[in-house]
Amino acid sequence: MKDNSAQKIVEKIIQVARLDNASVLEIGCGDGRITSLLVGKSKELVAIDPDKNRIDSAKKMISGADFQVGTGENLLFPDECFDLVVFTLSLHHSNSDLAIREAARVLVPHGEILVIEPVIEGEVERIFSIVHDENQDKLIAQKSILKSGLTVRYSERFFAEWTFSDKEDLSQSILDYYSIPFDLNTQKQIFKQLGAKSQQVPIVLQDIMEIKILTKV
Repeated sequence: MKDNSAQKIVEKIIQVARLDNASVLEIGCGDGRITSLLVGKSKELVAIDPDKNRIDSAKKMISGADFQVGTGENLLFPDECFDLVVFTLSLHHSNSDLAIREAARVLVPHGEILVIEPVIEGEVERIFSIVHDENQDKLIAQKSILKSGLTVRYSERFFAEWTFSDKEDLSQSILDYYSIPFDLNTQKQIFKQLGAKSQQVPIVLQDIMEIKILTKV
């Protein structure tokens, strides 16, 4: 399995965000696969994640970013200290109301919050939801944006691709992604959702994501 989602995410961030001379906070960086592609694009890059093991791994593999253990709901930073706060596919993993409120708190006047979230109608999301359904969390995250009182300066959907060698590679990759043991019934559900695509070699699925830029003013 291979995908170009991290590359597409970073390309979109560079295209629409104000990175030059900016102090940037990435919330939910995981193992730093997106962070690594943002290094050097801004004046300062701080990346946080609640998983200490993933942060420790990122520190060993990636230089040029300040990796810290932390959560979006309780940012251990003073008020008005970042020009840009970025949620890279992470807002729906948190209490999104609190996370947006905290992001706004640490934002300088006229700063921006950039949110990238998966779109549940995408082919990848429909397949992944069979194994781990986060659709309700993603809808809640969008509602949190709408009721945050922040202004949506920019909004756009963009696309990435996930490529699997065949249907067996696809089903096993999804189970491995969520550390779930093989289950024949789950595999059958995945193949059913794939429909005619299950016979393709390779199988290419479209991933739909949405980027929003929020401002205080």
